[in-house]
Amino acid sequence: MALGRLLKRAALAALVALPCALSVSAAAVIGAPHAPLTIAPRFVSLPAPTTAVDFGVHLALRNRAQLNQLLALQTTKKSPLYHHWLTPAQFRASFGPTPATIARVSAFLRSQGFSVTKVETQLIHVRGSVATVQRAFKVHLGNVRVSGRTILGTREQLTVPAALSSGAGATIVSLGYRLLPQPDSRVVKPLNRYSATGPYWFDDLKQAYNYPSYGLFNGAGATIATVGYSDFNSADAAQYFGHELLGSAAGSLAPAPVPTHLVFPQSLPFDPNAGTSDEADLDVQMSAGSAPGATVIGIAAPATDAEGFLYAYSYIVDSNAADIVSTSYGECELFYLPQYNNGENFVDILYSYDDMFAQGSSQGITFIFSSGDNAGLPCPDPNYFYNAGAGASYKMFPGTSIWSDDPNVTSVGGTNLVTVPNPNPSATPLAVTSSAYVSEEADADTVLGPVDLYGEGNYLTNVFWGSGGGPSVIFGEPAYQAESGLVPSTGQRYDPDISMHMGGCPLYFNALTGRQVAEKCHPDDSFDIAVIGGQEAGLIGTSASAPEFAGLLAVLEQSIGNGTPGSGRVGNINDYLYGVASDSLGVPTSSGGPYHQGIPGFNGVVSNPSGKLGYNQIIGLGTPDALNLFFDPSDVPAGNPQTATNP
Repeated sequence: MALGRLLKRAALAALVALPCALSVSAAAVIGAPHAPLTIAPRFVSLPAPTTAVDFGVHLALRNRAQLNQLLALQTTKKSPLYHHWLTPAQFRASFGPTPATIARVSAFLRSQGFSVTKVETQLIHVRGSVATVQRAFKVHLGNVRVSGRTILGTREQLTVPAALSSGAGATIVSLGYRLLPQPDSRVVKPLNRYSATGPYWFDDLKQAYNYPSYGLFNGAGATIATVGYSDFNSADAAQYFGHELLGSAAGSLAPAPVPTHLVFPQSLPFDPNAGTSDEADLDVQMSAGSAPGATVIGIAAPATDAEGFLYAYSYIVDSNAADIVSTSYGECELFYLPQYNNGENFVDILYSYDDMFAQGSSQGITFIFSSGDNAGLPCPDPNYFYNAGAGASYKMFPGTSIWSDDPNVTSVGGTNLVTVPNPNPSATPLAVTSSAYVSEEADADTVLGPVDLYGEGNYLTNVFWGSGGGPSVIFGEPAYQAESGLVPSTGQRYDPDISMHMGGCPLYFNALTGRQVAEKCHPDDSFDIAVIGGQEAGLIGTSASAPEFAGLLAVLEQSIGNGTPGSGRVGNINDYLYGVASDSLGVPTSSGGPYHQGIPGFNGVVSNPSGKLGYNQIIGLGTPDALNLFFDPSDVPAGNPQTATNP
């Protein structure tokens, strides 16, 4: 087993005796809240004063420097704390807000007429009427139409009562208008499965990326949670797995996964005509197909505001309910900076998420995010929003995606995969199928016509479809990137970290005219199959590569923990990914190399020529050869799809 390379951190040598429970310091209290996003929220109506409003108060962690040191030691092979994960109770005792802080904040909120509905380690759940919110925070609430949904928003900056503004370290979430994160997937028209460029089912991809045989490891004992705004459809999942001979029907090769539902209040129900539900189905189907023995939980987060995901992650880390968490949503990181918010800075929202990811990582949970699909140019010129309705043309700016930019998560980019085609696609079962790896490329598709991505009545003229990534302007360079010697030394966190197949050639439409715009696609563009509303559909995007990688990690965790639930956790896997890449630079997969390297690509900002080794901000370290990266290369690999080694 290759997992567990020692990273040489001389600076941490003195910390090997760091206890799992640390002494507490002064507690954090609620500080200055956020201004609402001032990119022209337009009220379509006003809520009744008695309308109930739910929001959250996030309290910052204590002893964050010590927590960062602990996180490093937990992923350092020869540390006595290697893979010694905390329980939620241990985390609260050492790093969470103190009970006194929580009690003081809760008492003040109640004194203002709010009720505290739930308290988690980092998040206080609060409810009050519209009138109470407006009085306490000196704002006017209105209904705003965004991303096809109506949500509450404010135009003014929240005014914090003096009783709460004297300290720092907390964030009020869900009371400001924000653009909603979007799924990183698109539906395309299904084509013939068995060409050299797909389309691909989950078992095609397992053969291409050299997974171990189903008979060796299939993810048993590991739990994956997928997080989005929508519920998924169980019948679609059963149909999807049954197509590849997982189920109880005659001729089935193995039992089918049975994903479970966890639906938050105010999440979206399944709708086969909605992109959010396409995403939910894809995430569950791809992750469970990659690890058919794993437990998969499809989580539908509150969809009433941009921070609904924070509630889902708070639940996950407090309940310790999942070993691996996969999310395929995102948006431009720059949206949280002053130039998009009339001078107001919103980065503390992303720091709140970082606190959640840090807690989960200390408990051994791995967070996986898609890197985005707008290549290296995901951010519209701010004037595209400020001058809404002008009918003007603007450019997309370089940037990266929220959450994917965080050093405590693994960001997954994407490629177009070429495999050996099946010479007899009509055979049942597909005994002569072969989806063995041939090559990959990561050239972004060019959208030639102007598009109105956010429906603002303006046009964006340099839009690309491809693997997202680049340097963060919010998070600094993590040690695993600095020590690898593979990533540009700019002091910034770069993403993605790793890639798998995502596909390309999307359908874009002009939001003002309704007409399809012209695109320049590539011969190797391909896609993955999902079942949506009972119909096979082709989907593309890093939305597919992220849950696929989550499934691969579930298979890995079974091999580490011998299938005992929760015992194979790996936490933040990035230390390992970069360490192995540094040690094996230039070693081809045919000689035991863990990555397919030198994959050519272009993302509208940078190019990676064919054969150029090392890290690049298009696809990260490369794509995995699973047996070489995580397992014993002599293990039996997943063979042809729909056979005993690869159902």
